[in-house]
Order: sequence, then C-alpha cells, then structure tokens
Amino acid sequence: MRTVHLLFMSTLFLLAGCVPSLHALYTDETLVFDPAIEGRWQQQDNDYLWEFVPDAESKSYALTIHEGDDTTSKLIAHLVEIDGQRFFDFYPDRDSPAEIGFWAAVHLVRTHLFLKVHDTEPDIVMSAMVPDTIDKLLKDNPERVRHERLEDRIVLTDTPSGLQAFVTAGLDIEDFFSEPGTLKRITESEPNGP
Repeated sequence: MRTVHLLFMSTLFLLAGCVPSLHALYTDETLVFDPAIEGRWQQQDNDYLWEFVPDAESKSYALTIHEGDDTTSKLIAHLVEIDGQRFFDFYPDRDSPAEIGFWAAVHLVRTHLFLKVHDTEPDIVMSAMVPDTIDKLLKDNPERVRHERLEDRIVLTDTPSGLQAFVTAGLDIEDFFSEPGTLKRITESEPNGP
C-alpha cells in the first residue's frame, strides 16, 4: 500500500486542523521580501528543520521542511504585508514528490495556508488560524468570507482582497489565531541537521 505524504498537513507545527484556501492571500501590491527569513531554522516543539531559500525577484522563498525519517515537505512561501501586519502564505511546490497513484492524485487540490507572522528576528514567530474559531464565526455569519464546507472542514474560496479583509479582521477576534510557535535560527557553529 502506498503512503500519501500530505504536503503540509502533518508538517506545520501550528496547523493541527488547518484552514486551507483555494486562492492566495497576496497580491502584487502586498508581497514583501524580508532577507532575514533566509536560512535554516529549528522548530521549537519537535525536531523539524525549516530551510528558507529566497528568490528576491519573485519575492518568494522555497521552503523545505525536514520532518525526520527522510520525510520532507517542499512549499513556496510568500510574505504578505497588509496594513503593517505580516502573514505567510504557504503553497505546495509543484515539484514536491508525493507517493500516490494517478487516480488518487487527480482528486487532490493544492491549497494555500496562511499564518500570522509576529516576528522574523531573531526568531520566526507565527500563529495559524484556529479552525474551531473560524468554524463558529462562519456559522454565525457566513457572509464574513466566501467559503465551502467539505465534510468536517472549511475551505476558504474568496478573492485575495476578501481573504485579506478576513484575516486582518481576525486580529481583533479572540482565538482567531493560535498561540505563537517559534523557529530558532541555526547558526553555522550549530549542527547542520538533515
């Protein structure tokens, strides 16, 4: 039986029940580039190693998350700035390998995940949207943001501008974002990891 490596589901330490989006959070006007993100980072609650390789021209980062046991997730990360607040938009890399058959693969849809970025120096500190809070908000007011309910999860379907309004409004809503998680920079004098 083949193992499916869900590119980010088991990877991102903050995303126990992520809130995916069909569309990006960023627009050309909201993309920013921060050279401080480049490098290797150790996730603080496990052994995952995050490696950001910048592409200044496209204002993006190739992100490889080494999860141990020779398992990696390859994503494209974009840093988004909206009204002075920063967010990551993670998206699976097209070339990321997954062990899956053709018939299963045609049913998978690559989605974006958004994280609130609290800081990038000296550590990367970020928070994910809390699925239970998002679920309650959208049950109470489905017009907050366009979305679909698929079985037991919500998938955001709004435009980038609608998504931007939603996540920035969430900054003022209790438990919209999780408690922050931290990535610590690995310096040259520290062990290299994977």
